[in-house]
Amino acid sequence: MKYRVLLLSSFTVLGLSLTALPQAKPQTAVAVQEDPPPVFTVPKDYRYSSKGRRDPFVNPVPKPKTTELSIPKGRPPGLKGVLLSEAHIAGVVTSPDPSMTLVVISAPGAKASYFAHVGDHLYDAVVKTIKLDTVTFVLTASNGDPNAPREIVRKVRSNPGEDK
Repeated sequence: MKYRVLLLSSFTVLGLSLTALPQAKPQTAVAVQEDPPPVFTVPKDYRYSSKGRRDPFVNPVPKPKTTELSIPKGRPPGLKGVLLSEAHIAGVVTSPDPSMTLVVISAPGAKASYFAHVGDHLYDAVVKTIKLDTVTFVLTASNGDPNAPREIVRKVRSNPGEDK
């Protein structure tokens, strides 16, 4: 008898639990799983708000604008295209024969130095004399200057702080 009561009560509890607690319907369609987005993707609706802060990936100090040192189109190539203000006296090559004495002139943007004799032309000057420590140029471009033509003496090795 004990077993009957126990069996009857267990069926009753089981029957009431089935009606009281509905079961989930079995899913017939299998859900397609999407691949997760790549790690560094930004959602479509995302907007960055700086709130007065600077961008940490932008350099706050701008780079200085570099100007290419090239011969303008109006000047010829070579020594005849070098302005006297651009010319740097790199050295002097002396010879016992005065006609063989040379001055070595370097210019910014030039790949090589230029050798000039007495009488050779630069863009705005002519080499007048070459001495061991100085080179004298005669400025030919007047530019409205009342003192044109004038002589300009450049030292081969200038002292620090001395104007060229």
